[in-house]
Amino acid sequence: MIDNLALFFLVSLVATATPGPSIVYVTTQGVAHGLRPAAAAGSGVLAADALYILLSITGLTAILVASHEVFTLIKWAGVAYLVYLGLRLLAAGFSAQPGPAAAPQAGSSPRRSFLGGFALRAANPKALLYFGSLVPQFIDPSRPIAAQLVLLAAIHLATAGCVLGAYGVFAGRLHGSSINARVRRAFHIATGGFFIGAGISLSLMRR
Repeated sequence: MIDNLALFFLVSLVATATPGPSIVYVTTQGVAHGLRPAAAAGSGVLAADALYILLSITGLTAILVASHEVFTLIKWAGVAYLVYLGLRLLAAGFSAQPGPAAAPQAGSSPRRSFLGGFALRAANPKALLYFGSLVPQFIDPSRPIAAQLVLLAAIHLATAGCVLGAYGVFAGRLHGSSINARVRRAFHIATGGFFIGAGISLSLMRR
């Protein structure tokens, strides 16, 4: 059991620390709007993970993964949201004017950042596959399954929380710093391109 938990921790650490849409979103919120929106965005991601874990405990994730229609719906919702985020960032980058860093834009409230992080993660079918297919591999059928799922959930959420928190703090410290306006503009354009590329990649995903 201990070996399984240690291996699951390593898998969670690699999965959450590898830069992907969630980390890029948290970082973008931190650089553009500050620490609070970054923390809220990370909390939204964790809330979506907690939802998938709850579904996993009840056995619903296996049903969702098996349903072609539901999987396709989640996938295309994720594609649409990733492209939407990318276009917004590209627009912000190309419309940015040279000069001092601008004040936080409208729509950068922690509530919106939380909802954005939640939607981004919840609409990612890779998260559905992760919790519906990978997590059960670490379950020992000879032991109480619900208790094991709760323990694995705690390990994943704690690991992901630390990783997202580290990215958020780092990005939040860059907000309001003397970063050249040209660098900020390039950052928005690069992250916008990343989200659009991630959306295209997701559209090609097959189970």
